[in-house]
Amino acid sequence: MRICVFSRVYNPAFRDEIQTILEFVEKHQGQVLFCKHMQKEVQRAFNLPTNTLFFTNEESISDKADLVVSLGGDGTLLETVNLIKSSQIPVLGVNFGRLGFLSNTPKEEFRFALEAFHQSNYSLSKRTVLEIDNCLNIFGRQVYALNDIALHKNDGSSMISVQTYINNEFMNSYWSDGIIISTPTGSTAYSLSCGGPILVPGASNLILTPIAPHNLSVRPVVISDDEIVTLIPEGRSDNFVLSLDSNQTLIPKGQKIIIRKAPFTINFVRQADDSFFKVLREKLMWGEDKRNL
Repeated sequence: MRICVFSRVYNPAFRDEIQTILEFVEKHQGQVLFCKHMQKEVQRAFNLPTNTLFFTNEESISDKADLVVSLGGDGTLLETVNLIKSSQIPVLGVNFGRLGFLSNTPKEEFRFALEAFHQSNYSLSKRTVLEIDNCLNIFGRQVYALNDIALHKNDGSSMISVQTYINNEFMNSYWSDGIIISTPTGSTAYSLSCGGPILVPGASNLILTPIAPHNLSVRPVVISDDEIVTLIPEGRSDNFVLSLDSNQTLIPKGQKIIIRKAPFTINFVRQADDSFFKVLREKLMWGEDKRNL
């Protein structure tokens, strides 16, 4: 079994989990891969197997790993989408962050989770991914969004207008601070904080959520994830901020942004007793009402 270890940076707090991975691959005659930016630290801190590999974030790991282990918080797990892409390699998130809504494997249960994966005692939660047309020219590289794509005003500039089309049919001009196009995974993130609904992960839908709309009758809209959304920003500013999860860039006034569902999903590893509604109760503290005591 080949395990790819992904993290933004090396953190000494990862020591026990990395040691667990090394012991696991030795037990099962496997292999471990690390991000190149972790090489110096892990070589200094661990006795690595001779077949250990290191890779850059720009390299494809599609034929090199059977599982990606994300060490960090939800933001770290989101970044795995641009490593895994269409390879369908499952990803297991170990929570070192604050909320751990996506990376919801506790550190105490990590060893058990690895063994369960090896014994095929798990399920996969397939998550929708978003892409934009002409991404190479806009970002300089191909990037994808697991949570959401957001278009919003730059710095403290005044309210903007976002002309929005669904399958080339004009829908609305959103006078607001911006707009969020969210997947079901992202429905519990930025969109939720702006008043959007929560979708179950398997829903075949996207959410259009305005950010601080000026017209009070404007509300979030749920559409099919087969629809193609086009956004065109206008306003007093010459530039606007476009973000795909943690990747951000400035785009000019009038730039057409075409958003669609990517032709692949990202597969989250879930344990047998795990469920979305259990996560909602634990992470969002649903049911924390004295009347339920």
